Amino acid sequence: MIFLSLVAVLAIVYWLGSASILHYDGWFKWLISRLQKIPGLSAAPALPLALALVIPLSVLVLAFLLVHQLAGKQWLFFLYVPVLLYSLGRGNILADVQEYIALATRGDTVAAAQLLDRLSTGGPAADVSDWRGLHTEALKVFAYRGFERMFAVLFWFFIAGPFGALLYRLSVLYRDFSEDGSDAATTAGKWLWLLELPSVRLMGVTWAFVGNFETCPLRKNLLDMHSPSDYILNECLRGALGASTDCSAAAMAQMEPAEKAEMQEEMEEETQDIIEDLTGDVITTHSEPAYSFALVKSSVPLYSRSLLFWICAIAFATLIV
Repeated sequence: MIFLSLVAVLAIVYWLGSASILHYDGWFKWLISRLQKIPGLSAAPALPLALALVIPLSVLVLAFLLVHQLAGKQWLFFLYVPVLLYSLGRGNILADVQEYIALATRGDTVAAAQLLDRLSTGGPAADVSDWRGLHTEALKVFAYRGFERMFAVLFWFFIAGPFGALLYRLSVLYRDFSEDGSDAATTAGKWLWLLELPSVRLMGVTWAFVGNFETCPLRKNLLDMHSPSDYILNECLRGALGASTDCSAAAMAQMEPAEKAEMQEEMEEETQDIIEDLTGDVITTHSEPAYSFALVKSSVPLYSRSLLFWICAIAFATLIV
């Protein structure tokens, strides 16, 4: 049932471009507002968060039991599909990346920065006064948004069915609907970080498998229990693309000049091969901002390969079971 629902949802998203027709979140925003205004609950930010998640999940459990008992197990397909469609991320990551590429191509820094600010999870983006800074920030933003909108939802759907997928989406919405810097947003962010802990590491491992395994800083990031999700995803994505990371920069800082130059040359050659393989673009020099822009464009096919990898893995697991 899980795999069949997954295939149906991916086919619908591919056909329609997104599942926005089901993405009405006004009811959840109203629920959050009501819960946060209840006397006694506002003093403990975790209580409104817990109730906002438990109430919809309880309704889903009730619907699951009713369908299972009254109609039969096979009819759960018609419950799984709409729940998974609703749980997918808001917006279309491919459309966002294409919009950014179009803005960068015509040199509109203002519109590109505004797009990144809108997609960023931590308020306004970092200082992006030039195209190199914009492209670096864009890669980080797209790494997390691509993960949050699709991969994390499918991960929890496979682990816990529609309950896991809905739990993750509502957790993201609670954080996004909370005022930046408030206790509610901080609490929701901590809960979401915990929820994303396993799927973020799995996403990093997947990028390493379909990208450049050698330059992906897996050991450091798999054991990192302090950094935010977007930082770890950005490090893994950059490493999978053969680009420099904080981990590689720290390692190179301790090398002798000759050894450092040799490693730098090897990384540049590997990055050129990966970018050419993913996009068909031939990068003969690492001059900026063309190099960082090529990394942004390469992230889309790498993400598509990762998704295809896990669809095939889930299909294989389903056949075995």
